[in-house]
Amino acid sequence: MAEPHQSEEEASHPYSNRWQRLYHWFDRRTGIGSLLHEALDEPIPGGARWAYVFGSVLLFLFISQTITGIFLALYYVPSADRAHTTVAYIVKEVTGGSFLRSLHAYGSSAMVIVLLLHLTQTYLYGAYKGRRELLWISGCVLLGLMLAMAFTGYLLPWDQKAYFATTVGTNMASDVPLIGGWLKRFMRGGNEMGTLTVSRFFVAHVFLIPAVLI
Repeated sequence: MAEPHQSEEEASHPYSNRWQRLYHWFDRRTGIGSLLHEALDEPIPGGARWAYVFGSVLLFLFISQTITGIFLALYYVPSADRAHTTVAYIVKEVTGGSFLRSLHAYGSSAMVIVLLLHLTQTYLYGAYKGRRELLWISGCVLLGLMLAMAFTGYLLPWDQKAYFATTVGTNMASDVPLIGGWLKRFMRGGNEMGTLTVSRFFVAHVFLIPAVLI
């Protein structure tokens, strides 16, 4: 039987009503409702269409990469003698590890592709014009950060493909004028690639670049 101050609908959905009260309590103290309204309910000229999904897809991929990355970091050991072993352990021994590692690896490629499509669409549609120049600049910066994330993450399995790809990448860094030699040694942690290289790339991939993104 419903209480006197409750409607029949509220009484039949008590959990929904509790969540609504919790949401209203949180909204009154944070104003999150107006923020969500501004972010999600903005009118779109011509209505919603598939051409406008890239931003939302990027957000979904970013959340997916964050969740799967945290899972992988729970098992990964950033050292030259343990990195490949821990990745093999994740794939072969951890329940769902192979799926989550593949999701993280392919999600990285998908994120770069979708971001490139998003920037290309923005350029072709001229959406960077009219007081939106800073959005275009921020998008280009995000592209650079995403490429850096992909590059630093590519080394972490520490297999032959990752080793030689990173060797090529750090050798390319040595061609930077004036600071090329120092930059190469800094990225590698010395003249040769080893544990310091893995740990530095791990720190950049997990801490430094995400901190800049946030």
